[in-house]
Amino acid sequence: MLHSDFLPPAHSPSPLNYMAHLRHLDLGRWSEVIPVLDYFSTQSDHIMDYLETPGFQSVTGLECLLPSYIRRNIPDQYGLLAAFRVVLFRELSWTLANPILEQLQSMTIPVSDIKRYLNIIDRLCDLEQVWFHLDVIFEYYAGDIDLDDPEDQEIWKETEARKEKVTQDMIQFVRTHTERFPGRLKSILCPDAGAWPSRRQTCPAVTMTQLVVALPALHNPLVINESNWMHFMASLSSTDLTHIQEVDCPLHFGSSHQQLVDNRGFLQGCGALKRMVIGSLGRGGFQWAVQDKKTSMGDTSTIGIHKSPNTPTSAARRPDNSDQPVLFHHCLAPLEEAILTDSAMIPFTDEIDAVAFAFSSTLERIFARSNYEQLNLQRSLQVGQGWVELPVLSDLYLELGDTRLVIDPGLLVHCPNIGEVSLHDNTFEYQLEDVDQSSYCLPAHLPQLQKLSLCGWSALRFHPDTLHSTPNLTKLEMSMKVIHPDTCYIPPPTDDNYLDIERPCWTWDWDLPLLTKLELTSAFAYKFQFRMLANCPTLEKLELNIHTLEGQHPRTITMSDLFLDSIIDDSVAETGQQEQQRIVAPALQVVRMRGRWSMESPAVLAEFLKGMLPSLGRLYANHWINVPLVAFLDALRGNPDSKVWRISLDENIFGDGPTGEENVQARKKWKEEEEVRLGLIYDTGEGYRKRMGRPVLPMVIKVGRVKYRVLEDPRARVIKNRLLRRVYWSFKRSWFFRRRS
Repeated sequence: MLHSDFLPPAHSPSPLNYMAHLRHLDLGRWSEVIPVLDYFSTQSDHIMDYLETPGFQSVTGLECLLPSYIRRNIPDQYGLLAAFRVVLFRELSWTLANPILEQLQSMTIPVSDIKRYLNIIDRLCDLEQVWFHLDVIFEYYAGDIDLDDPEDQEIWKETEARKEKVTQDMIQFVRTHTERFPGRLKSILCPDAGAWPSRRQTCPAVTMTQLVVALPALHNPLVINESNWMHFMASLSSTDLTHIQEVDCPLHFGSSHQQLVDNRGFLQGCGALKRMVIGSLGRGGFQWAVQDKKTSMGDTSTIGIHKSPNTPTSAARRPDNSDQPVLFHHCLAPLEEAILTDSAMIPFTDEIDAVAFAFSSTLERIFARSNYEQLNLQRSLQVGQGWVELPVLSDLYLELGDTRLVIDPGLLVHCPNIGEVSLHDNTFEYQLEDVDQSSYCLPAHLPQLQKLSLCGWSALRFHPDTLHSTPNLTKLEMSMKVIHPDTCYIPPPTDDNYLDIERPCWTWDWDLPLLTKLELTSAFAYKFQFRMLANCPTLEKLELNIHTLEGQHPRTITMSDLFLDSIIDDSVAETGQQEQQRIVAPALQVVRMRGRWSMESPAVLAEFLKGMLPSLGRLYANHWINVPLVAFLDALRGNPDSKVWRISLDENIFGDGPTGEENVQARKKWKEEEEVRLGLIYDTGEGYRKRMGRPVLPMVIKVGRVKYRVLEDPRARVIKNRLLRRVYWSFKRSWFFRRRS
């Protein structure tokens, strides 16, 4: 902004006085206004010289910073440059504001310069909003203070005293202005100026309360969030709540969340509320809404008051005893979106069910997320009990982490128009006997469902018949928690038929014409049947993970798995009838299969790669067993027109060779011989292929971290070397004889 190329010449006439029309001067964060540090350090040597003078350093406040903080967080010269930007921002704010103070309705005041503005309050007759930019460090992290350093201790005491002085000046500014211009100043914000590295500054809650208590109540606020929360709390009893459409008070408010819990009754008065982002209120936090819903279902629209035609949808009154909280009487708000979070101090109880029931007629989105982690699933939360139909609900996200999510069997039945469902918890290990017939959800009719992601306990309880009514499904994920790096849990094989428990049958014959991504882990992947792909013509990505710690669940793919007929011979004749029986996924491009997968024979692998997956672009085959590398190479060479261009395999797929620390060189030599024998060359880019006349297949095989190209013929390297050698010596001989003659 200050670069000379962007400034008009000083003598150029201005056809219009723009400053006369300026009413709002909010310069934003200092880093958005002042040019980058490199500009000063590389283009303006005279500025750098000025930074070294005692006169500049006396006004920067650098001597007030903790030496230990400077040593750990501010590189050489960066402190001076950062201080320069603070000073420049301070002077820029004053230079622009001073000529037009009488006309400004909003402005920025750096707190490091608050004294200057205290002297001109009489000129701020139209000021309605002020930003106190916190450009001075008052709050440090515990690690910034060196308790053994006397200088740190002394500066820390001075910092506390300076902080108290600045905050008192801020309070004095507001009080003086409200006394001289009553009712004019309406909003105060104290954002962090971003002046110093890694230290975000916040205004103390006590100070903020003292600042806003002198202001008039918010006038018909539409949104309540972090910027006006303290002001809202200070004038709650006199604020008209009927216009509020959004309340955004998540857990990261800190102490403000406790204020929300203590004053949660104000939500009852927000008759126009459409969006709510709040932390958990504890049990009974929305009991008023539940009661009002039950009353409205009984054809009673209000509770306890007579409503005249001119009475607003929400009203507030305070009992005769002024110490009592405000009481609200209202009709239910048209809430459309509810975002709820919890903490270890106030975990979820009945909030999700209460909100879903009370606002069922208008609710479109429900998001509930747990923000804390436990060592294991110590508690469970039942969700869905008592729900009524939610006709417009389109998105349901419940991510409870280490709290086991136990959904009611009829939960999805109450959401006929749901578009996206994500139900997650961190269930890893489980017992089959814990999931009996009564635990399963009821089959639901969900014709609008597009994305279904179930992880943990909700996946175990899902009824697969629901998928018969989801023609618009594009993404399906059924999984259990996966631990690092890609390990899941599958019940031991001996538990598979535990007490002959009756369970819903997974038929794998659902018609999903729009499905593009399918991700299955644990038992869902282990029992997956490839015939599902025949009804998924647009599927592009398939992920199957059966990798377990114990390795007790190998899965062998046979030829019958790849055809719709139950019995198919290994040698498949290319007949028209059998082509129709083949399972083909025409759009599948990425296949990621982890775990102890194996192929019954090389012919099965060839059919898997060439017949079933004609558009395959990437195959990730991690932890596979009994599938040698040569089988992959033969399958690829047998189909040179294949579109497969990358296959990722484990390093041990080369097979057994010399092992042990004493055989490092032997292992290396053995591997090099295997590469030659198999016809593998290191991938060195396009140039090598051009020089060699393109003797390689158009694909890459990645084994561990090494990328290889595959020669069309394993003998091509030897033949090529011999041919080049013969051509070279033939040329040398002919040239030698021509020269002698």
